[in-house]
Amino acid sequence: MAMFLSTREKEIIEMLIKYHGQYVTIYDIAQHLAVSSRTIHRELKSIEPFLESFNIELERVTKKGLQLSGSPSAIHSLKNELLQQVTIDLSQEEQKVIILYALIQAKDPIKQYSLAHEIGVSTQTLAKLLDELDGELVQYQLTLQKKRGEGIHLYGAESKKRELLSQLMVNNLNSTSVYSVIENHFVYQSINQTQLPMVDLDKIFQVERILMDHLGQLPYSLTESSYLTLTVHIVLSIDRMLKDEYVALNDDIYNHVKDTFEHQVASALALHLEHIYGVQFNQAEITFITIHLRGAKRKETTEVFKNNKDDQRIKNLIQMVSEISQQTFKDWRTLSEGLKLHIIPAINRLNANIETHNPLTEMIKHKYPRLFESVHQGLIKTWPNFQFPESEIAFIVLHFGGAIQKQATSFYNVLVVCSSGIGTSRLLATRLQQTFSEIQQTTQASVGDLNSIDIQQYDAIISTVNLDISLPYLTVNPLLPDADINHVAAFLNMQQDKPQTQIFDDADITFSNPEYQLDYIRKGLEVIDSIYIDYTHIQDWIMYLTRQLFKHQIIEDKQSFAELIKQRMDEQGFVLDPYPIAMPHLKSDLIKKPFILVTILENPLLLKSNQNDKVSVTYLLNMFIPPDDIMAQLISELSGKIGEHLDNIDQFMQQPEQLSDLLKQSYLKALQNQLNME
Repeated sequence: MAMFLSTREKEIIEMLIKYHGQYVTIYDIAQHLAVSSRTIHRELKSIEPFLESFNIELERVTKKGLQLSGSPSAIHSLKNELLQQVTIDLSQEEQKVIILYALIQAKDPIKQYSLAHEIGVSTQTLAKLLDELDGELVQYQLTLQKKRGEGIHLYGAESKKRELLSQLMVNNLNSTSVYSVIENHFVYQSINQTQLPMVDLDKIFQVERILMDHLGQLPYSLTESSYLTLTVHIVLSIDRMLKDEYVALNDDIYNHVKDTFEHQVASALALHLEHIYGVQFNQAEITFITIHLRGAKRKETTEVFKNNKDDQRIKNLIQMVSEISQQTFKDWRTLSEGLKLHIIPAINRLNANIETHNPLTEMIKHKYPRLFESVHQGLIKTWPNFQFPESEIAFIVLHFGGAIQKQATSFYNVLVVCSSGIGTSRLLATRLQQTFSEIQQTTQASVGDLNSIDIQQYDAIISTVNLDISLPYLTVNPLLPDADINHVAAFLNMQQDKPQTQIFDDADITFSNPEYQLDYIRKGLEVIDSIYIDYTHIQDWIMYLTRQLFKHQIIEDKQSFAELIKQRMDEQGFVLDPYPIAMPHLKSDLIKKPFILVTILENPLLLKSNQNDKVSVTYLLNMFIPPDDIMAQLISELSGKIGEHLDNIDQFMQQPEQLSDLLKQSYLKALQNQLNME
């Protein structure tokens, strides 16, 4: 079994080996690696199978911590394996995010070597990253200053730093990276800029580690969002108490909770925090934490609220959201239980004026725009005397989103068509899935494939080019602008009466086949090795491409290739209007081996777009492959990745070699998944 470890996973195992024979707490590991305890929890989950392959168990003992349990020889072979492990690490983008984050957070200049250590690179690599950053920061009116002997400092207005931070967050939140950088370095920051002018991250992490150690005693576990809310509440209350400001609560509330188990946990927690921060938690402050714990969202608890009025209201709410959004929600029981566990405490919070923070609000609004609005309307009608803030609405939307997710039947399996099935179709498929939670599955195809596939099996067909088929289909711009989103929503609603597809996953069959796996590895490496970069000046791009492909022995017949690419261009402009980039792409028998050519033009070319406008193009991402599914999948990945960078395309193309890095990353990830399926 092959398994790749991230640097952090490797560091955790190394620490466990170092202390072998004694218990180490999660708090210690988190402290040592300077991340949050939750991160360590999560990383341990992925480490366990790796340890098991050496017959080593991770022994967990409440209050003591963890240790490795296995024979001396097993521990020895684990040590040897770690020496040989190549770790998968952060992408450049992620590294930049962390550097900026550290610089925004820091009051004083930071030494080069400590930044380099933070992202796990050499100081030479760091210097290169800093140079790039310096150029990217210009638009935020920020500059990097390097002072000899002191270190690096980020100069500029506080508001600009904030703006940059939120940009980074928005752009990086949707990538699930090897390191989930975002959670560790970010979520906390986004919580609410107004309330947290500059809460020190280290403090948040530290409080959170202490929390973890105490809340382990509760008979239930809290959800991520509750953890977050409580952590932030405590950090803010410590900051308040240091200024001698305390909250006041009446005694009734205290009498109501003083004998509960949560109050014991809150008191022990307060003692621990007093000891570290030198503040004095009074009765009201401890009661406040107790209320938080009692009102927190729990994972899967069966505690049911005995108020039938609320039950009815929640049913009404589901009914209403279903009508407004025109979506059906399956498994009402689970949905209403989940909503109850969230809404009742939320109303208690609104009554007590406790503000919750949801770092994912923006993302949820973006991901489920229609559902968000429907839930919002539903809440207004059901609880007219409460004003639910967006952060609360977003949490509730997630419950509904989950109820759509779980139903296998009313999902759309959409066929997405472009002229060749590899480039623009992937961009469109990604946009569709991001915008419509009900599009569960997309299949990409080329116009030519339509003859050989059973198009009846799909619930809807959406294309970037005109098709010659009898079934209803919709043509849209591959970047899915707002107008097109409405068209798609209406089109999907029209298709509602069709029998919905049941989705079966036949992936398992292919993946465990060793021939397929080896083929995947071979072809993947071939595609990665086929990336070329060309800085040039051209007049006629068809002639340019034909020459390039002939020179690299990709094609044998120039004439047929030139005709085919021209025909495809006429059918479907390759330009990603309004961005200055075109993606000429073909999957054809004429092409003997994969070829990816990134052309950066000295003088822009005018190319026709789908709307027949002429668009000025500075970059060509040319992708050519023989008819091969594995290669098509990898090339599509690349189209998808470029889709993520369109808004900063000029900046991105200053380092076109990043494309090769992106492709390597997605390939390694996919490979990892396949090998792990064994």
